[in-house]
Amino acid sequence: MITIKDVAKHAGVSTATVSRYMNQRDILSARTQRAVRQAIEALGYQPDPTARALQSKKSSMIGLVVPVVDYAFFSRLTDAVEQACSRFGYKLLLCQSAHDAAKELEMVALLKANKVDGILLCSRLGDASLYTDSEFPIISIDREIPGVPSVTADNYSGGVLAAEALFRAGSRHPLILTTEVPEYMAMFQRQRGFLEACDKLGMQAELVTLMDASFGEAETQRIKSALTGERAIDGVFALGDMIAAGYLHMVLQDASLSHLRLPLVGFDGLDISRLFAFSTIAQPIREMGERAVELLIRRINGERVPEQLVLPVEYIERRSTQKRQPESGGCIE
Repeated sequence: MITIKDVAKHAGVSTATVSRYMNQRDILSARTQRAVRQAIEALGYQPDPTARALQSKKSSMIGLVVPVVDYAFFSRLTDAVEQACSRFGYKLLLCQSAHDAAKELEMVALLKANKVDGILLCSRLGDASLYTDSEFPIISIDREIPGVPSVTADNYSGGVLAAEALFRAGSRHPLILTTEVPEYMAMFQRQRGFLEACDKLGMQAELVTLMDASFGEAETQRIKSALTGERAIDGVFALGDMIAAGYLHMVLQDASLSHLRLPLVGFDGLDISRLFAFSTIAQPIREMGERAVELLIRRINGERVPEQLVLPVEYIERRSTQKRQPESGGCIE
């Protein structure tokens, strides 16, 4: 096994000089830096991260806890976080809580036991107050937790933008499609913003809450009942792009609904909204990940950071809310 002594001998310098080079504590001459770097490359030396962590009292590792990694929002967020960590010289440890509160606590404990310097947390705990009392550096993403600095998108304004878009498209009796979302989650603010905007615009919204976004038989029937009921539903706001895509697929597969071409707005700005050509409220997902990393590193370094960082969303208009000319036949777009 190659050691720091081997590097020093090959470079013709002391072990202390190699250590200073590795830890960037002192400014060494260009000649010395080149000699040490060439020795490291020639010998294939790999510094022991555990030993370095014990010396510096920092591991240069950051933990990220997400509910799932196979949902496009969290996969894009994870990619942004990893790239930002790399730019700042940190490694990322990724954990998946599977929307399970006990597992989330287990993952947080595991990361602390592995001596990460800080944690980025997409928490799904009903009572997250235990994070408030912790002095350990934590940044919450996509959820506001009192006492814990957070990075979120402006979900409330996104709901308002969605209502205004449907209003311009001619909708006065929109349908809201959502999964069960606790009030403490940022996603709930989309619904609140939409409903309050509807009140101001004179729109009467109807809500259908799905158990999940899989559109099972029972949930499909509930949506069909709403679409074909006494109230003439004339627009749809889906609180997630995956829900919007599921709704479109359902309508396309059901001959009894094939005549409906309702204005539709999703939320998140995922690639699937572009593929299905429906309008959406886009979250700045990459920026959320990058800013969260920046804030966490500032906390790790003992700096004060803002309690809340709320990033603006963007309305992206596509065919689903554009005015259409009357035509015979018709199909869902």
